[in-house]
Amino acid sequence: MKPLIVVYDFGAAQPGDIAVGLGDWATWVFAAERNEHTLGMEPLLAQFAPIVWIDDLDQAVAQLGAHSPGGIVTFSEKALRLTGELAHRLGLPQHSPATTALLTDKWNQRSALRAAGVDSVRFHRIDTVGQWADAVAHVGLPAVLKPAFGGASRNTFLIEDEADGRRTVERLLAAGTPGYDPEGALVLEEYLVGRDCAPFGDYVSIEQLVQRGEVTDIAVTGKFPMVPPFRETGRFWPSPLDPEETEQVFDLARRAVKALGITTGLTHTEAKLTPQGPRFIEVNGRLGGGINELSRRAIGTDLIELAGRIALGERVDVPPLPPGRTVYQIIHPAPRDPCELVAVEGTDEIRALPEVTLYRPYARPGTRLEGGVHTRELDVVIGETTGLDDLATVFKDVESRLRFTFAFPGEPGVRTVTGAELGRL
Repeated sequence: MKPLIVVYDFGAAQPGDIAVGLGDWATWVFAAERNEHTLGMEPLLAQFAPIVWIDDLDQAVAQLGAHSPGGIVTFSEKALRLTGELAHRLGLPQHSPATTALLTDKWNQRSALRAAGVDSVRFHRIDTVGQWADAVAHVGLPAVLKPAFGGASRNTFLIEDEADGRRTVERLLAAGTPGYDPEGALVLEEYLVGRDCAPFGDYVSIEQLVQRGEVTDIAVTGKFPMVPPFRETGRFWPSPLDPEETEQVFDLARRAVKALGITTGLTHTEAKLTPQGPRFIEVNGRLGGGINELSRRAIGTDLIELAGRIALGERVDVPPLPPGRTVYQIIHPAPRDPCELVAVEGTDEIRALPEVTLYRPYARPGTRLEGGVHTRELDVVIGETTGLDDLATVFKDVESRLRFTFAFPGEPGVRTVTGAELGRL
């Protein structure tokens, strides 16, 4: 079997996850651009496979071509454009240049979906502050402001006041790169009002795989409620949707995949649950964050392995979700203002809960948190229950028992909040 190119950056799969998914059946080589994250991961990456650094694209293509690769894949939103360019130059199956352009620019993506009759959300591109008034006039307020190319809810804001929105646009464009695109474009989108889905979130994600243009449904992922502005707090399989609405969101995602020209790989599509039915949020042309861990526990299938096999031209199958079992992840996002994590209490109580399999911290006391509007996870709580009613109880127990203490620069003393209160920070 020919080797696989794995284009690596921050995303839905860490080096260890990739090694587990590919390690006993494939050989591969990492390709990566040098940045703070990839350089920090270099010692770990090098334990598993050779690394080709993308310092000069022509030279890197020659180095990668010397491995005679049979396929290419990435698990990073940030690396989608690079992956598409490498695939094009090496003649490997991947998203076409046109599809990559639609997947990595939300304005282009919404334009294509509207043209295909999949989406009717109002939206407007913003390249300069001078376009703000026209964007508001077209979209209306409240609205969602986000980078045209971004991920992990980075710099995504709910805008309710025109003057405040203009100041936010000025600040983001002045920063130069509000998302992953050096051009720094923004998109203003109609704010979709969700229906009451308590105790769970009013949105879902749809996980699918595509082989030679044929879409296979994997699962609909339920979500816990977001915290302001749009930060995730966890996910679970199966979702709380009934069979009819489950088919509606699968169909919505299939139509979006077709409209964007996706013919190969994994997709992660997000949909808002509104009183008028599910509405499209966005399509991501790669594995969703945290989804592989759910899949391994729920159906015994490693989606990293499947992505690798699809990239190498193999046909794969996915088993159905078994009934009567719910697997979940609860995450706690860091505060939006810079601070230091002083203490975390209640972890022993959490680990003692019978429905909790694992509590894993990602930030230790003493960690300085950079702040900002994005989902920076402090930890993850992993477990399973026998149903959604039990899941709601576990979520409430975890949120009330965990307590986080932070020190904020310029403030006397410290602030202690429960998991349920953390989202306000």
